[in-house]
Amino acid sequence: MVPNLKAEALRYGNLAQLCYDAFDGKSYSKNYGTCYHSKRDLFNKMGMSESGYQVTKYVYANTNLLNQVFGEKPKDQGVWLGFIAVCTDPNEIRRLGRRDIVIAWRGTQTAEEWIEDLRDILVPTRLSYRCKRTGKNQEHHFADGVLIERGFLSCYTSTVRHRQGAAGATVNTSTRDLVVSEIERLIQVYEKEMDNLSITFTGHSLGAALATLSAYDIKQMLCTKHNFHQIPVTVFAFASPRVGNLAFAKRVEEIGVKVLRFVNKRDVVPKVPGVCMNENVGCLSKLLHWLPWTYFHVGFELPLHNNSPFIQHTHNLAYFHNLELYLHLLDGYVGSKQPFSWSGRDHALVNKSCDLLREKYEIPPKWWQEQNKGLVKGPDGKWTQPSEEE
Repeated sequence: MVPNLKAEALRYGNLAQLCYDAFDGKSYSKNYGTCYHSKRDLFNKMGMSESGYQVTKYVYANTNLLNQVFGEKPKDQGVWLGFIAVCTDPNEIRRLGRRDIVIAWRGTQTAEEWIEDLRDILVPTRLSYRCKRTGKNQEHHFADGVLIERGFLSCYTSTVRHRQGAAGATVNTSTRDLVVSEIERLIQVYEKEMDNLSITFTGHSLGAALATLSAYDIKQMLCTKHNFHQIPVTVFAFASPRVGNLAFAKRVEEIGVKVLRFVNKRDVVPKVPGVCMNENVGCLSKLLHWLPWTYFHVGFELPLHNNSPFIQHTHNLAYFHNLELYLHLLDGYVGSKQPFSWSGRDHALVNKSCDLLREKYEIPPKWWQEQNKGLVKGPDGKWTQPSEEE
């Protein structure tokens, strides 16, 4: 694997991991479902101050849907699902050769539960885009027969209640509208740099599915706007389930979305949905592609093998889905038939939320947690949980 490509994949993988680390998923927390930190402080507080990016928008999803389909605890308002950021550091822009806009999606914390509940039902996409000339929404059907898994599409398009900042007014909008409107705004802000703009999506598990779906959506939107179609759109997807049918996979390729999927060969999530009818059954799947349960992966797959000398043997299938394990295996990846070659990524990160490292490395299992579990000591000497950061 080309070292520069691996370094970029790890960089975007770290942004996807940040979405897990910064998420308050504690059921007892009064801030459950939010990000621990404000947009202004996210990268600094999470040890990524030198990323070169500035967060411009937080993305939220419908909690009732996440509860019903993906097993997350519901709450009155939308749950935090990721962020949109733009590269603002001149040195990083120079290194990349472009100004990059990144959309990072969080996966769910209970993937082993929701993958069993996917109903394998593909539904048509009905996505509309506001016409700049008329100011009206126009529905576009760019390719006949494009179908998306129902749960993923609902998560992306369902209306969500969220606050505009910790103390802001509550608004109702869809996850998709949050993403599309912010991307349109950023493109207008940097319109003079149109030839040097890029949009990159990243995510893990459910987040990878949403990254693929939103990249498709954004690229379709760009294709409707003069001079916007040349903006490159790329996806770094980790442990992605299948998202749509053959027509969807073909359309993603036709419009120029570049998708690189990283797959741990022992991870079950990339094998669903479409366990029986998928791209691996050859001509039969193409003959029956019209069925509402025939799925196809998109883009290029890079298989990762559990050949790291740092990793102990385990029968816990959920651990094979862990994003930090993915990033560890990617760090040591050289080629499909090459032995693991550690490149320096801290192996202690593997045990953040699991127990995979060999005992000789003396790293405790599941060691990652917020300092003092989020409690702070007040002037009166009492420990309390602070309010959500603005």
